[in-house]
Amino acid sequence: MKYTTLLIDADDTIFDFPKCEYEALRITLEKGAYCFDDEIYKSFSAINSALWKQFEINKITRCELRTKRFKELLEKCFMGCVDNPRRCVMLADSYVDNLSRQAVLIDGAKEALKKLSQVYDIYIITNGLQKVQHGRFEKAQLGAYYKKLFISDEIGIQKPERAFFEYVLGVTDEKDRSKILVVGDSLTSDMQGGRNAELDTCIYDPKRRVSMPHPLCDYRIENLEELLDL
Repeated sequence: MKYTTLLIDADDTIFDFPKCEYEALRITLEKGAYCFDDEIYKSFSAINSALWKQFEINKITRCELRTKRFKELLEKCFMGCVDNPRRCVMLADSYVDNLSRQAVLIDGAKEALKKLSQVYDIYIITNGLQKVQHGRFEKAQLGAYYKKLFISDEIGIQKPERAFFEYVLGVTDEKDRSKILVVGDSLTSDMQGGRNAELDTCIYDPKRRVSMPHPLCDYRIENLEELLDL
């Protein structure tokens, strides 16, 4: 067997992030006395995704990301109405708390992790917030299937920086990089990060959005269980 170790992303690879995001935003806005509908969610999701891309390339800080997404949402969907200077901070804190309670898994993900853990050492690598990711993994009861959870918020470095992966590799039992595979849905954080650390990569791409062959991807899978065939 070529690989002994998998470094697997969390959101949109294990967790169904759109469903988690949708429910967390709904609760946050309704508790804050704002209206909520699908169009508002689409606006927030687009804003949030764009800001995470900026965070990955160090254009904004994690603290700025937390509050800026709500500032932009209020400006776009609520005519910029901010009740007081702390309103965006309050919404941001509420959202993080609500998101930490959302643990909707991609269909078949838990069963796949159970099978994969019998063949590979699994480590989770995520750029998420520590409160969110710890809460979700505990609720999903996935601890038996991975050896350690690496969160950029705790490490102080994010994917795709090589330093993030070097930190992870300093902990993994396997030291031979040719036997370690990075698995995730993002070209910019997971696949690029793997390349930066001279690791093989596998894009999780159930909708086949990535054209193969691709310079950042050694493999493509549509289901996590396909990793058993490598």
